[in-house]
Amino acid sequence: MGNKNLNRSGNLNLIQLLLSGGALFSMHFGASSMVWPMNWGKESGTSVLEAFLGAFITSVFLVLLGYIALARGKGSYNELANRILGKGVGQIYTSLTIAVLGPLYVIPRMSAAAWDSLAQAFGLPSGNRLLLILFNVLFYAVFYFFLMDPGKAMDKISRYLFPFLLTIVTIIIITSLSNPLGEPQGKSYEGAAFAYGFTNGYATAEILCALVYGAVIVNNLKDKGVEESKMTKNMLRIGLVGISLLTITHLFHMVIGSYTGDTFAHLNYTALYTAVVKTHFGSIGGIVFSIALLFAAMTAGIGMTSGCAEFFVEISNNRINYKQCAKAILLLSIVISSLGLTSILSLLGPILDGVYPAAIILVVYYALAKNPFSKRWLASCRFAMHAAFFFGALDVLYKYAKAFGLNPLGLVQGYEALPLASLSLVWLPAALLAFLLGSALYREKPEGKTAAN
Repeated sequence: MGNKNLNRSGNLNLIQLLLSGGALFSMHFGASSMVWPMNWGKESGTSVLEAFLGAFITSVFLVLLGYIALARGKGSYNELANRILGKGVGQIYTSLTIAVLGPLYVIPRMSAAAWDSLAQAFGLPSGNRLLLILFNVLFYAVFYFFLMDPGKAMDKISRYLFPFLLTIVTIIIITSLSNPLGEPQGKSYEGAAFAYGFTNGYATAEILCALVYGAVIVNNLKDKGVEESKMTKNMLRIGLVGISLLTITHLFHMVIGSYTGDTFAHLNYTALYTAVVKTHFGSIGGIVFSIALLFAAMTAGIGMTSGCAEFFVEISNNRINYKQCAKAILLLSIVISSLGLTSILSLLGPILDGVYPAAIILVVYYALAKNPFSKRWLASCRFAMHAAFFFGALDVLYKYAKAFGLNPLGLVQGYEALPLASLSLVWLPAALLAFLLGSALYREKPEGKTAAN
């Protein structure tokens, strides 16, 4: 008897492909990707399409490249990084990024955002620490139900969370597009709208999410009986479905936001989205939106926790098991998320900017390099990743110095004098130059000779 999840060629059948793609969309459509695009649209106004093109590159297209990179690199995120940086440095870097994506920042940020939204909808005191801790305990207890079996995580998301989330978001989009709340205004920021969209899309960290979600997809495909030889093709098919949905929702939310500039000029992010929904659907709409945001945070957090747990199982060579990792991540997330959203964003947010650039280099390299296994190009990419990480770390120091009113050794003025500093993209030209330098300095070792010769 054939596998009911697969078609005759051994790939996921259409229904399973759509469900898995929907689950992947839900995992990417976390609290930030649900709420931020509407704010980007509001601030861009009449330049919304130009801003969307910038955001599309960094928050959507590069995410798809992440799945292509995993497929072409023939390995996990950890394996891809180790091949470029060496096992020691590679594992340190990937462990740092996973810690930031997991319990130290991204997962707690999602639950904290969900709590702020629910507190606003139900009139609860969002600053009440006891209520916040109780909410976090319940929130992450639900997580554990979805995480008990790593191969079933995506199936549970597609079965329980994706349908509700998609229904609510579709109703909001159709209603808002049919009944605009105002007229688009001029953009509220200086500089090009494309650059604004590019840098804001970059801040969603979706590329790193793709690298982590790769392990979740592989487990799901294994659970469905997909053969090893079919893994790459099916991962790309799932990625294409999920990212296509993400593209559509980003575009529509930005367009909706562009019509709110003269109506809700003083509101941003969650408050803006809540106001739009309440205007169309009344107070009950605000409550439904808050529940939808809760589900969005859950889907992203569940995928992230599962992927992070798989990572730590991999680097420990199975000395610790998946459930132990998942429990530890959830417990630490409870502690960090209890700081509250404002504290999390101000205290820990800049760290993400430090680790993200090197991951972009890794993804672009594996996705686009003609031969990603070439020793010359791997060495060149190593130079580029080191440069990206160095200038990413410098960006972190600059942001903390500004936040705390410090200026050690003229750091603030020195950083601001660098190219693209205003866009937090100092690392980009540095990484390109480092790549070229690495290629120029590379020397192939003669075959058959060792260092002793």
